[in-house]
Amino acid sequence: MSSRPVRRPRDRRETIIRKAAELFHEKGFHGVSLSEIASAVGISAPALYRHFTGKPDLLATVLSDTYDRLQVVVGAADSAEDAMRGLAEVVAERRELAVLWQREARHLPEDRKGETRQQMRDLGDSIVLLLRRDRPELSEAGADVLTWAALSVSASPGHHGVACSTGRLQERIAELSVTLLRHGVVHDDEPAAPAPGTGGGLALASRRETLVGAATKLFGSRGFHQVSLNDIGAAAGIAGPSVYKHFSSKGEILFEMLNRGAAVLQLEVTRAMSTARTPEEALDGLVRGYVEMCSEHTDLIAALVTEVLHLPDDQRHTIRRIQHDFVAEWVELLSRVRPELDQTDAQLTVHGVLGMINDVLRIPRFRTRPGLTEELTGLSHLLLIGR
Repeated sequence: MSSRPVRRPRDRRETIIRKAAELFHEKGFHGVSLSEIASAVGISAPALYRHFTGKPDLLATVLSDTYDRLQVVVGAADSAEDAMRGLAEVVAERRELAVLWQREARHLPEDRKGETRQQMRDLGDSIVLLLRRDRPELSEAGADVLTWAALSVSASPGHHGVACSTGRLQERIAELSVTLLRHGVVHDDEPAAPAPGTGGGLALASRRETLVGAATKLFGSRGFHQVSLNDIGAAAGIAGPSVYKHFSSKGEILFEMLNRGAAVLQLEVTRAMSTARTPEEALDGLVRGYVEMCSEHTDLIAALVTEVLHLPDDQRHTIRRIQHDFVAEWVELLSRVRPELDQTDAQLTVHGVLGMINDVLRIPRFRTRPGLTEELTGLSHLLLIGR
């Protein structure tokens, strides 16, 4: 009796890509090994190497596969609104996809990063063209802002775990992003060129505070795993051994930094609530305060969004709890301002607004745009209050 050879499933490569995307989203690129991905698929690590040369190659393939999916949707759209509805369907089915572009693409080899950034920029440019056809009064720069605000709202489900059906999530995200494209108000000014010689500021006297400040910029721009203690010391102008007088590890610095950022979120809630006479005033205060905070502390917000997963469990839970409490205050206020929204819609709306603020303010070409904070405040009000 002869035995038949075991055939590999035809879709094994696609299964590997799907499982890798899920694990990269859950644990981050550096938190997942190839053997873990192989085990999740039900194959050996050597078998995985038949499909990919290594983890960077697998990440690049995951991102390329994501781009192909999104590009098909945008390429088939007859309008910017149709494009956003199609993207909402993709994201509702695969929450992790957008986050991989936002958070994990920076771990690609240098020769692949530029290609990946250009792919996402091309995707946005395609929607900008559709939007300007739909709303010819918009300048290219204004349509660019609205497009990326809408894309950021669409990406927001990857950053939270609000429980709801796929259809419910798709419907709400599509409604929010289409509202931005249809009714969002932006001005016609082009981004301003940064003035030469600006920046400056005075050096801190405390070396500990100097290290935290340097780490905030490095973690926010490059990511926790791409930064060493020596990098932080060099950026702070402090020699290697002296760093250990203040912190025993870069993980200790990360928690110190994120804990401070989380405390600022709590203070923003307290300030907004203590000065407001109505729930709508408090919500307005939260929006304005948060937009201002994100504008002034871009790297800190970036780290709060992307680097919390690198903390040990107890520290991560501490930061997550504060973040959840912060969101819960927004949701409670929104529910009081708009009682027609149920809890799920209120949660999805708040996460969409916070995702929009977080992401748009981190896009380099928008940082010198005059009046961007006022635009984001207005767009947030549009989504939260409807005007």
